[in-house]
Amino acid sequence: MKNEQIRDLVFYEIYPTSFFDSNNDGIGDLKGIEEKLEHVKSLGCNAIWLNPFYVSPFKDGGYDVKDFFDVDPRFGTIKDFESLINKAHSLGIKIIIDLVAGHASEENKLFLESAKPYRNEYSDLFIWNSSVWDLEQPYRLIAGRHDRFACYMVNFFSTQPAFNFGFNEITHPKWQISYKDERTFKARDYIVSICDFWLSKGADGFRVDMADSLVKNDDSKVATIEVWKYMFKKIRAKHKDAIFVSEWCNPTRSLTAGFDMDFVLDHWDNAGHFFARATENTVGTAVLNGGDFTNFINDYRNRVNDAKNADGYLAFISGNHDTPRIASYLDDEKLRLFYLFLLTTPGTPFIYYGDEIAMKHANLSSKDGGYQRTGDRTPMQWNKSKNAGFSTCDTLYLPTCLENTNNVEDFINDENSIYHYIKNLIAFRKNSASLKSDDFDIKEQNRILKIKRGDLTVIMNLSTSDININQESIVFGEKTSILKPNKGVIIKN
Repeated sequence: MKNEQIRDLVFYEIYPTSFFDSNNDGIGDLKGIEEKLEHVKSLGCNAIWLNPFYVSPFKDGGYDVKDFFDVDPRFGTIKDFESLINKAHSLGIKIIIDLVAGHASEENKLFLESAKPYRNEYSDLFIWNSSVWDLEQPYRLIAGRHDRFACYMVNFFSTQPAFNFGFNEITHPKWQISYKDERTFKARDYIVSICDFWLSKGADGFRVDMADSLVKNDDSKVATIEVWKYMFKKIRAKHKDAIFVSEWCNPTRSLTAGFDMDFVLDHWDNAGHFFARATENTVGTAVLNGGDFTNFINDYRNRVNDAKNADGYLAFISGNHDTPRIASYLDDEKLRLFYLFLLTTPGTPFIYYGDEIAMKHANLSSKDGGYQRTGDRTPMQWNKSKNAGFSTCDTLYLPTCLENTNNVEDFINDENSIYHYIKNLIAFRKNSASLKSDDFDIKEQNRILKIKRGDLTVIMNLSTSDININQESIVFGEKTSILKPNKGVIIKN
């Protein structure tokens, strides 16, 4: 059954390191986010996705968690988190937080217990093979780091040992155990305990990192789906309204597993990439930059139908902490078309901090394991003061984006800015029953894209010619009888 509260949500993603520095140490923090909640509310967003703030060595932007039950000192304290939640809720803003379910940090105390050379209650909490001398393929195994006579498996980076949710297909019986084996239930119950802890602190739910990565040798994901169903049954027995969005990018599988939403990520083979970010270095030209519609429309229609059939939602993004900034691909006119699509199509939209002022990618050296992603995590640019108003510290943890001087203050003062376009679109969406319905159809003819939602139709002119339109029917956009190239409107049918 659909979680109906999600129908009215527009999310705003915040990378804690980079949003606002309240104590002037050069790093963003929870108190800084609390101080800037009015900005989120003014834009019209009524939900926040908060990237990791847990205790971490930050070998992967906080997605290598040392302590799942505490706030890293760089960001503040548990009390700061609770204060942030209380303030957000008073403003009508929900907050979901990142859940790293597939792995921990190599410095996590339970992993270090599992790494000891003698059997203990945590020996099977993480995946270890049976010999330090063996490096079985195709698994990512790390050898010689600990006294245990074995290699540990990682979920991604070498610093991220994988929790042991078991294996669907057993290829090495000496050390692989079935996901049905009760020894693997310790990992399931540990994740449940993390969820219960933060939901009890006031969090409204979770975005789950690498949600499909739990059970190994599970190409069909049937075992991973079963594991999630087990965990959701326990979590929702106590927290029935908790919101869960998956980093899975397969709505049929993730929604069947029990998630409320599934992200449409910037993968080279899906609608998100085809529409806005495709280039000659990936799969050709994006639709918004003159590319072909076929792959975009087919993939998007399939995803919408899959989500509808699975009784859940898509989560389409403007970008995120892993994705190149959208403004680095599109000029102002095409950015407006992108947001017209984002905020009028089925599902739950997510806007990455700074995208509302068209922040761009910065060419930076890697920090916190970000590599090329680091340039999309730069500090929010609030005004023209020192460090763009992010901090008064002389040395920032991440520098501001020197290639782009856009800032919130200027964009708010300019009624014609992309900020106001997005704000007005969000307001229109919130007041439209059609844009929150399941009714949907998408068609293209002669590079005119039409998206039907109930009694409304979104029209985007992606051709090189003017088209005639019924001026009286326009309910959003410039009131004109001639829709010029790279312009879009919403009409009432």
